[in-house]
Amino acid sequence: MNMAVRITRSIFFGMVFSLLVSGAAFSAPSNIVLEGVTAVWKIGAVAVWRFPSLYAIEATTISDRFNALYSKGFDLDDIQVLKKGETWTLGVGDRMIATALPRYVANAGMSPHLMGLTWLSRVYEAVGSLHAQQLTPTYKLGGAYDLSTSVSWYGGKRMLGKKFANGEYFTESHLSAAAKNLPFGTLVKITTPATGKSVVVRITDRFKEHKNRVLDLSQAAAELLGIKGMGVAKVTVKVIGRVDKVGGR
Repeated sequence: MNMAVRITRSIFFGMVFSLLVSGAAFSAPSNIVLEGVTAVWKIGAVAVWRFPSLYAIEATTISDRFNALYSKGFDLDDIQVLKKGETWTLGVGDRMIATALPRYVANAGMSPHLMGLTWLSRVYEAVGSLHAQQLTPTYKLGGAYDLSTSVSWYGGKRMLGKKFANGEYFTESHLSAAAKNLPFGTLVKITTPATGKSVVVRITDRFKEHKNRVLDLSQAAAELLGIKGMGVAKVTVKVIGRVDKVGGR
């Protein structure tokens, strides 16, 4: 039996196991799709990460972990990127989903921290597409749900441990933003033409709109966008919607 057949069978049986554990197909949105020499980890329609097919079995394990947590349900703010030893891990609370292993990092050409943050952003986008609640007309960003504007960012060591308006404490791994009045837990997708990069952030704090700036981003979000050195950057913004509970029955 060649390697491709073994990988395909492992992925297939992993998917079957996930469905049996979850009890229903809707409770297992995460899967691995083989595309040539790449194993794509997808949650719903969102590609979270592309692994070389050599790591397809490991990717299937990651997908199964997500489905197991999803079937039980968790709060949006439970999804975190945490440092474990010398690397970074994506998880729900203290339950690990995926670790930015050195071999993944070497293949991607980015730091373990940025890899974990990239996973977090794409998971936010995926669960937003699955669970986002439409906002009432009272809550908009600069008077709209889609707009071109400017954003600033805040962070650094002086911010570590300080409290957001929603009661959480700032960390170097928060993909979050401050907005005038969007409900806490609202997910917003930000894209900057300067770098062509995007990030999905969660609203955790308050910010007074001024000088054509409607959002203040966390440092981690600015790093993913590649605008940390700019201070203020022009972006396009799309309000995805508010998410509270992820998964569950």
